[in-house]
Amino acid sequence: MLLPSSPHGPTRKRACGYGTVEMHRRNLVGATAGMATSVLIPHIVRAAQPCPPPHGTIAGDTSASTPCPAAANNLYSTNFSASENPISEGGRWVNGKSNGLAWNNVQTTLGKAHGGAFVGLGSSRYDDCIAHLNTAFTADQFAQGTVSREPGYRNVSDKHEVELLLRFQITARSARGYEVLWGQDGEIAIVRWNGPLGNYKALAGLPNSRRNMAVEGDVLRAEIVGSVIHVYRNGRVVLRAEDSTHKSGQPGLGFWPLSGSTLSSYGWKAYSAGNL
Repeated sequence: MLLPSSPHGPTRKRACGYGTVEMHRRNLVGATAGMATSVLIPHIVRAAQPCPPPHGTIAGDTSASTPCPAAANNLYSTNFSASENPISEGGRWVNGKSNGLAWNNVQTTLGKAHGGAFVGLGSSRYDDCIAHLNTAFTADQFAQGTVSREPGYRNVSDKHEVELLLRFQITARSARGYEVLWGQDGEIAIVRWNGPLGNYKALAGLPNSRRNMAVEGDVLRAEIVGSVIHVYRNGRVVLRAEDSTHKSGQPGLGFWPLSGSTLSSYGWKAYSAGNL
């Protein structure tokens, strides 16, 4: 859900976190701008096993399906070593269209995850490409992604963003939880999804900023402990919000590629999630 710097049409509501979010964000920037950017997160000492190399499924078939096993202590890590649409990794992912019906799926191509379809082509701009893990993580959890972005890439006609999801639950016609988005122009925001398509609330946000624009290899991390959400960019805290609406759910990832995007040009090349 991006927070658009300039609305497309009247006001951009949150496909991946913008729109109405923009108005909320203007009120929140002052409160969050004072956040120190010198706070470092501790290094994770438990390393998850990387995904094994992909294995072909049928003779002559070019597709592959590679399970990415969950590690001990409910720590999951993947480098997207198989090409799948929708993402499965051995049945470990719940997807926005396959399971939620009203949203879109996440796709992987060798070494990266990205949106599986353009969003906003139907009646809503908020049918993000989303997926969450189906492992039973604790309520206190994190999701972390490493950016994959082609040098100089930008959707010049609309918006494109990558997302991390916390305490998420996708069921038929319902998707609820917390989204942390990173827009192509540097917007970073925290948004609560309430369930129905397009029903959301912006909780905190930073405006467009060239110094916040994501480049290849940048790391975004989202953590939720109790009712407090922290967002870290390359190890330093940049955003904070409090909300006690959702008390359970799973970590995940998502994308908001509007028309004019190149789906695979902005995504995640590594992802991890776990308990805190």
